Amino acid sequence: MAQHDEPYGQSRRGSLAGRLLMSVALAATGIGLSPAAAHADTWRTATGSAWGQTQSSASAAAQASARNALASLATQLGEVCTNVTSSATLVYVVPSGGGYQFNGTATGLCAPAPPPPSYTVPRTATARGEGSTPGTAQQNGAAGARAAILAAGGDCTGYQTTGVTNVYTTPTGSWYIYDVTVSALCVH
Repeated sequence: MAQHDEPYGQSRRGSLAGRLLMSVALAATGIGLSPAAAHADTWRTATGSAWGQTQSSASAAAQASARNALASLATQLGEVCTNVTSSATLVYVVPSGGGYQFNGTATGLCAPAPPPPSYTVPRTATARGEGSTPGTAQQNGAAGARAAILAAGGDCTGYQTTGVTNVYTTPTGSWYIYDVTVSALCVH
């Protein structure tokens, strides 16, 4: 019985292996491009160097330089690094023994920085409102107080008028001035 070759000299077994390899490669590419992978922790390395009068001071300075470089890199990328380790390698000794140069390496597990903590704070503001009726003056004062609370920043809810004080009313009753206090809860 004669063995028959597939076109282009491939056997069925080789063709199946090729298709399987292609499927695995495409799946791996998809995982690499997924949004979840973009936010995964990443090991990063940075280097630095330093001179010192003693080996220990030069080694420590080189490691500090590398750690600072890693922190700077992480900041530029919007990340923070944990599990940072560092080491130093002697590069040069001054022939008279008066100094040492070390190269430092720092490695850390870096990830996007977490969002800042949010917390709720009560805010209160008082504003003066004027108007031709007591209601209009009070509404104008409340609007000014709400604007002052919003100007302080944050997302505020639960506005309540907590105080209304008549400051002045014209003798004819044609104009009113009120101090109005408004309170709210704001998230930072």
